[in-house]
Amino acid sequence: MKPMTALMTAAVFSVLSLNACGSSEKSMSIQEQTEARFQLNPHPKQTYRLRIKINDAPGPLKLIGKFGVGYKAENCTYIINQIEGAPAKPEKDLQTDIRQLGDFEYETVVYADALLDEDYFGEGICHWQLEGFGVSLKATGSPEETEFNFSDIMKHLLEEKTLTKYYWKWSYPYFTREDGSISPDFVNFGITSPELYSAEEHKEMFTITVTLEEAKP
Repeated sequence: MKPMTALMTAAVFSVLSLNACGSSEKSMSIQEQTEARFQLNPHPKQTYRLRIKINDAPGPLKLIGKFGVGYKAENCTYIINQIEGAPAKPEKDLQTDIRQLGDFEYETVVYADALLDEDYFGEGICHWQLEGFGVSLKATGSPEETEFNFSDIMKHLLEEKTLTKYYWKWSYPYFTREDGSISPDFVNFGITSPELYSAEEHKEMFTITVTLEEAKP
């Protein structure tokens, strides 16, 4: 599961699937073949350390998978459907390992230059940029539990250095319907405007904060 669906749309990074352009088997094949061309940079230097901190959670939270990072080369295009001539921008998702620092604190390293800037299509150098990121947590990792997702546009984090989202505690560990049944596959994407809620309502929320700092490679 890729980590980007939720972060590329306003409400979004369901997480973990970069924009799929084209629906036919042929167009997907072209996308997959094209993505396979994109090379990793063997000597990345633009290094960022990201720290994930959870505050006031109603219980344990376990990371689901790895930390997802999306890259895009805005200055390049390729055709994903030869018949329709549908263009697309080169995109690629990568995953990074996460190190646990404490019960509710984690850390990972992201490289802005993780992909090589190359002439992949014979029309000039494609310049890769960080596009988005995402990470998900659950109470224990069971499929029916609420997925607490933190995803956003990487530009926001680069500018602000710290991003915080607010999550309703009542959706932990499950999202329960009015009839008492559990709603599977529920994803809580968090709230970015806590000022819309009262101080009393804030007590019913917990937060996840992602902080970025430049680091030596």
